[in-house]
Amino acid sequence: MSLIDPLQAAWLRRNWPFAGATAVFLLFMAGHLIVFNPAAGRYRVAVKQASDLGISLEQGEFEPLMPPRVLALISENSLPSNEATTQGSSGALGSALLEDLTGLTGRLGMVVTATEPDAVVQLPKAVQVRAHLKVECTYAQFITFLDELSRSGKLIAVDRFTLSAGERRRHTLDLWVTRHVIKLDRKPT
Repeated sequence: MSLIDPLQAAWLRRNWPFAGATAVFLLFMAGHLIVFNPAAGRYRVAVKQASDLGISLEQGEFEPLMPPRVLALISENSLPSNEATTQGSSGALGSALLEDLTGLTGRLGMVVTATEPDAVVQLPKAVQVRAHLKVECTYAQFITFLDELSRSGKLIAVDRFTLSAGERRRHTLDLWVTRHVIKLDRKPT
């Protein structure tokens, strides 16, 4: 006894593409029900939980999260917009910049011979405070100064400098720097 009737066998020989497609469809349907449907359910639950928390997962609707180091750098170098404008205009930011720089040079054994605040530039989203220093130091102290400045967590740029030869391995450093203070706009809630 055969399991398949001769008429059914003849039908399968004539319609093997249809039978094969039906078998593949049933295989994919089983895979969908076993693997993909539970994953899609978990995704729907995650999207609902995220939207309940106020997080949008739709493409283009969310702002990428800022890395913690960048967020810390911005928070350490920002002020509310009106406060940044006021402190920039009053000279408080300029004196704070000179105080930070002279404190750093003093710790490194450098001798500050002259300081002068320079122009304060009020930009729409930031305040740029400039200063000029004349310092006597060794080359190694200057390199250490630049290294410490880069690790300080302040947005300070060395615009230009000149290092002139001096007496007994000490050099005269002419240094122009700019500190950037970001203006934060407080949005009404």
